[in-house]
Amino acid sequence: MSYFAVSVANSIIKLAKTRNITNLTPMKLQQLMYFAQFWYVKNFNKFLIDDWFSRWESGPVIPSIYHQLKYYGSNSPANNYIWVVSANNEAIVYMMNNNPNAWNFLNEILDAYGNLDGVSLLAITQRDNSAWSRGEIGTAITKQDILDATN
Repeated sequence: MSYFAVSVANSIIKLAKTRNITNLTPMKLQQLMYFAQFWYVKNFNKFLIDDWFSRWESGPVIPSIYHQLKYYGSNSPANNYIWVVSANNEAIVYMMNNNPNAWNFLNEILDAYGNLDGVSLLAITQRDNSAWSRGEIGTAITKQDILDATN
């Protein structure tokens, strides 16, 4: 099952709060989402997030999440949930459903990468032979790019 990008973002924000991860910048959130997508594809051959990552100079980015977080600035904590306004003008915070496997998976991502800052995570995503490095800036990172990547 794949999830809306905003659901995964909010779920990571929630886990970061419970783990007292205080350096969750918009950049770090994007990179953690990318690692979640990357390892989910590597492990299960399907997407966790139903949105696409674009190759930006600043690394893999989900444009819709970028536009929701850009008002925080590059260094401000993204410790507030991302609200979506419904057709009834209600503010809704989407989260992943109560699938324990998905939440455990995100916890594993935070175990592996949560102690790193956004710049360190970005350096990992931009290594040679990464999925990000396998295409031109501005193009989508495909499942095949991830499967072919060595890091």
